[in-house]
Amino acid sequence: MTYAFNTLSRTLCGAVLAASIGALATVPAHAEEDVWPILREQAFGDRPITEEDGAVVLETPQKIEDAAIVPITVRIPPHVKDKVKSLSIFIDKNPDPKVATLTFGPAAGSGGERSFATRVRVDNFSHARAVLELEDGSLHMATKFLSAAGGCAAMQAKDPDADTAGMGKTIVRTFPPALSSNPIWQGQVMIKHPNHNGMQLDINTAKFIPARYVKEVTVERDGELVFKLDSTFSVSTNPNFRFTFAKGDHNELDVSVVDTDGEKFNGTSKPQGGS
Repeated sequence: MTYAFNTLSRTLCGAVLAASIGALATVPAHAEEDVWPILREQAFGDRPITEEDGAVVLETPQKIEDAAIVPITVRIPPHVKDKVKSLSIFIDKNPDPKVATLTFGPAAGSGGERSFATRVRVDNFSHARAVLELEDGSLHMATKFLSAAGGCAAMQAKDPDADTAGMGKTIVRTFPPALSSNPIWQGQVMIKHPNHNGMQLDINTAKFIPARYVKEVTVERDGELVFKLDSTFSVSTNPNFRFTFAKGDHNELDVSVVDTDGEKFNGTSKPQGGS
């Protein structure tokens, strides 16, 4: 899927970046209303989207302490019995408005409350949106406003070389439900990766750090697909994903990760080594 701002976002540097940020800051407030219709058409064409009908719930913090690490959670309430086909998350005013798209497989499950959570960067005061596609093809959207700015170009406090130490280490965890009768388990994937977006300055050299970020994450339970996630640099440093999946025979998760340099990393919840 191609978005109008993608080309711009990947070529911003130096004065171009500064000018672009300044231009965004001076855009009249009413102009923000024009952003989503463009994104919507590019992502979903003329397909109808039902808004705020309770099929999907988007949770964001009321007060944001750090625009570079903003937690968001998408929930699908128990009354939604249908299987989920896909989930797309957007931040309208980010240089790349798409945060991620998840395509779900048979191990994603149905029934009970399902959820997906991560941490994102917010470049400018913006609406965040979660668009859920159910198995019947219907689209449902929840929207929240994020009062934060500067998260995409935030200065790096650490040495970039230190940020890449241990890059690719992937920790995978599973959490059984409180009630054994609940068919929905929880999983967590934590990836050591700087997720540089090309807009951050190296505090030692005052040069822009080249973009390199996680672009694809595939999660399987007992060999069946839970979801495949296509990600962008709007996901925060050291990507962290918390999600639900359907109960299986062993409930073991295997995760494969690919970044924009083509490097591949893997993680598993299976016990490693001897006792």
